[in-house]
Amino acid sequence: MEIKRLIEIGLTKNQAEVYLELIKNPEQTGGGISKSLSLDRSFSYNILDSLIEKGLVNYVEKENKRLFFPSDPENLLKEIEEKRDKIEEIVKEIKTIKKLSKKERSVRVYEGKAGLKAYVRDLIESKEFFTLGGGGKLDILESLKYEYPHYLKKLSKKKVKGKLITSPENKKTMNQMYKNYKVDIKSLKNLKNPSSLAIFKNKVAIYYVEDKPFVVIIEDKKIAEFFKMYFTHFWKLVKTK
Repeated sequence: MEIKRLIEIGLTKNQAEVYLELIKNPEQTGGGISKSLSLDRSFSYNILDSLIEKGLVNYVEKENKRLFFPSDPENLLKEIEEKRDKIEEIVKEIKTIKKLSKKERSVRVYEGKAGLKAYVRDLIESKEFFTLGGGGKLDILESLKYEYPHYLKKLSKKKVKGKLITSPENKKTMNQMYKNYKVDIKSLKNLKNPSSLAIFKNKVAIYYVEDKPFVVIIEDKKIAEFFKMYFTHFWKLVKTK
């Protein structure tokens, strides 16, 4: 397992290293862990204490020594669920302080991986989507490789429908990814630009993933309707292969 996967769900680098060390070699003393990972002895005990608080590490006293063991990894899920509950409470409080006003028209720019995640989360909350692009490398799948399985499950659960036009080179990957979903896919020759266009809800998203990812989302009913009409017409012109 890669340490960065544990970091992505909320552990620090040192916590992830100590936790994985105990998974591989349980029943260690704090001194043994500090030697294995080349950490300061007192620092390693601080990390172990933080992991105990998270429910990821436990210990037993044996011959005047404290031996540490990894706890059930299911506790990782429990901690995430607790954080989610707290976040939901905070969101409710914010909404009671001030109702979030929706403007008829807005333009937002998101950058980096966090921007891609915000865009995809928004898209899978829609009833249907239309996407044109995906030429070149499918960097969005690499950037969100750990998140995408979760997104696809939610897409299936919500029974979201979609139409997607991509390059012939990437159509095979898309067919495999969406084979159990209500997503129709067509390909267009010479589609090599990595930029993509997506229409969903009353929004139009333009995103680019190579180098530093960024997403521009335009929320306007008339603009979204225009692009949907344009996409529908274009869809009929593209042959299925």
